Amino acid sequence: MDLDQRAAERAFRKWGKAATYTDGSGAEPVDCRVIRDREIDEFDDEERVRVPRIELSLLVSEVGAYSSGAVIALAGVAYTVRKRLEDDGVVWRVQVDG
Repeated sequence: MDLDQRAAERAFRKWGKAATYTDGSGAEPVDCRVIRDREIDEFDDEERVRVPRIELSLLVSEVGAYSSGAVIALAGVAYTVRKRLEDDGVVWRVQVDG
């Protein structure tokens, strides 16, 4: 295990919230920890209306391969993964619809 992995695991133990990840393949949901990175406003495609955008981070070691359309259940809310924003091999940050 490298330093990046250990640092990420410490951060998720400290700030992560208990969640479940379902990849959409029919496999059982996986327990994981999620950090809610941002809840920001962005402009829609026509740049006329601000719409909320929620970003979540997950440990790759807990959830495995990325799957668009996966569902993350966090604090009683089901979020559907819209797209992956970052992936450093240790943590992914995804944009979700909630």
